[in-house]
Amino acid sequence: MLTITARLGFILTALRHAVAAFAAQQDRAQSVVWLGAVAYAPIIPSNQPSRIPTQTWVLLYNRLGRTAARFTALFARWSAGTLPSPRPARAPRMVAAPSPIPRLPSAHGWVNVRIADSAPCTGQLDALLHDPELPKFLAAAPQAGRLLRPLCRALGLPEPSWLKRPAQPKPQRLPLRPPRAELESPPPTPDRPLPPYIRAAVRAWKKFDK
Repeated sequence: MLTITARLGFILTALRHAVAAFAAQQDRAQSVVWLGAVAYAPIIPSNQPSRIPTQTWVLLYNRLGRTAARFTALFARWSAGTLPSPRPARAPRMVAAPSPIPRLPSAHGWVNVRIADSAPCTGQLDALLHDPELPKFLAAAPQAGRLLRPLCRALGLPEPSWLKRPAQPKPQRLPLRPPRAELESPPPTPDRPLPPYIRAAVRAWKKFDK
């Protein structure tokens, strides 16, 4: 019986082939044909999904290879009992803004709406997500969820409850300060005469008013 890593490896290998073939076909379809001095560009149907640059497909191709390698390494350590216990989540820290890095699209199903050959990979990944051994592995290695969640999103698969990202606690807001009392002093009473500095100010004002 194939292990989880072997099944995921076959899925990602097939998906990489589909991505490479689609990127090459997309480049050929977008090439301009010259007839004499006239250039003819292909007509793109209005209902066709927006074109994704070839650099993005190359990034996805490489990301799939790294995903397979990291998942296999985590699963091997889990099977051998050498996987360290998950660390508690740390509070976010203020760091300097990193340099811009290329990112993959985040739309749900952004791969399978463009690559028809990714449909078999989607079905195989859906079957893999129903393997009862996979939730046990994710419970011990939650970092593997960061590898599977983008894959489910790219192929348009709903995430199982055990794969969803844990809800982050909402930051507690400090209570609002009560409104500051007006600067005017409260009216004097027999048991609470005017402060000395107010009596002095009143005497000075009466002298000035004369």
